[in-house]
Amino acid sequence: MVVNGGSMATDSTQDSTHTRGLQPTFEELCQNTQLLIQLRWVAGLGILFATLFTRYGLAIELRTLPLLLIGLLVLSYNSILFFACREEDKSLPRIQRVAWGQVILDWLAMIALVHFTGGITSPTLIYFVIHAALSGTILLPWQTRRLILLAIVIVGGLAWLERAGTLPHVTISDLGLAEDLYKNTTYIFAVMAFFGSTVFVLSELVTRNAQRLRQREQHIRELYEARSTFVRVATHELRAPLGAALSLMRNIEQGYAGELSPQQAGILSRVTSRLEGLSTLVDDLLTLARIREASTAHAPLKPDSVRTNLDKIIEQERPHAEQKQITLHCDLDHAPGIVMAGNVGLNIIFGNLINNAIKYTPEGGDVTIDYTVLREQGQARVSVTDTGIGIPADDLPNVFSEFFRAKNAKRAQITGTGIGLSTVYALVQRYNGEITLESVEGQGTTIIVTLPLTPHQTPAKSADDEM
Repeated sequence: MVVNGGSMATDSTQDSTHTRGLQPTFEELCQNTQLLIQLRWVAGLGILFATLFTRYGLAIELRTLPLLLIGLLVLSYNSILFFACREEDKSLPRIQRVAWGQVILDWLAMIALVHFTGGITSPTLIYFVIHAALSGTILLPWQTRRLILLAIVIVGGLAWLERAGTLPHVTISDLGLAEDLYKNTTYIFAVMAFFGSTVFVLSELVTRNAQRLRQREQHIRELYEARSTFVRVATHELRAPLGAALSLMRNIEQGYAGELSPQQAGILSRVTSRLEGLSTLVDDLLTLARIREASTAHAPLKPDSVRTNLDKIIEQERPHAEQKQITLHCDLDHAPGIVMAGNVGLNIIFGNLINNAIKYTPEGGDVTIDYTVLREQGQARVSVTDTGIGIPADDLPNVFSEFFRAKNAKRAQITGTGIGLSTVYALVQRYNGEITLESVEGQGTTIIVTLPLTPHQTPAKSADDEM
């Protein structure tokens, strides 16, 4: 009974979702809003060019001044929308308000354009059809339908006001249309019927296709979440027995269970090595699953300090370097370097890079960590250079692929999973940064990560921080 009730509740929720429609994701809404802004530049300039060309190139009588003002108005409010969308403090409600603001401003401009180019006889009525289709990509189905009804009411109201003489009709005699055509009731009803059916059908097609794509995207996202959850739960359950097994093996190796023969010690050493490799794989899978969950759920990014995270990771890895007699050379900028990152994301990036540098560098080698704040470019740059085994040239194109390991690393039997660098690459991409890798086999590797600073870090503030 409980299962059926839960299923019915789930079905009810899904039915409600299908009825109301899926809300565009934050990224989708941003992209579509940016697309409308780009198209509006073309539309505004097109109005200016078409007006001037028609009036002076084709010598057709137009209300030139009002049309030029409409074009300038479109470019003006598009500039405001452009800068509003470029602000860093973006949020879904803010982008939604910008989207609705675009639609309202566009429709006011279009109705003015229609009025000054012939009203119900204007060829610019097609702009309503195009805009209705574009609106279907950023609005929910019920919102689009209301918008279409509003368009029909606006155009019909304009036609009726001009027919009644309440609003003066602008005639373009060079089009060859009867000057009293706008008073013809049959013509008005015919145009409104074709206009209304066209704009409604087109917007429905676009909106439904957009909804189907969102449903597929949501389904794929749910599959990713389910897979990540399974990996996280499964690997988490493996952690405890693995940790216990490793602890017991180390106790036996240290002689707590009695003296071991050389043959027994060798066998136990190989078993411990395998368990350590499995433990590393479990940890890496947990990290990968956590990152994928955060990325799929579009978890918000928060300000974090590059310098603070570097200091923490260097102190964690220093004993490992000292054990292998590897010298750590650290040249770190005093500035905190605040960037937008996810929870423990910077720890994962720098932890993987520094740990790999130490792991793949033979005893007695060197690892150099350089951190610089590039104030003019608004970036924080971290480079990690080692004198390790390097990467073969034919393996370099695949180093950021999941589970890929270079041939020489496998031959050296160094414990690893091939997940670390792919995780670092995914995180750097998510934080709008860049990562580059240079390596020569047998000589070492240099990896450079560049992340954008938060916009509020001016050169003056950075200088104060150093004090």
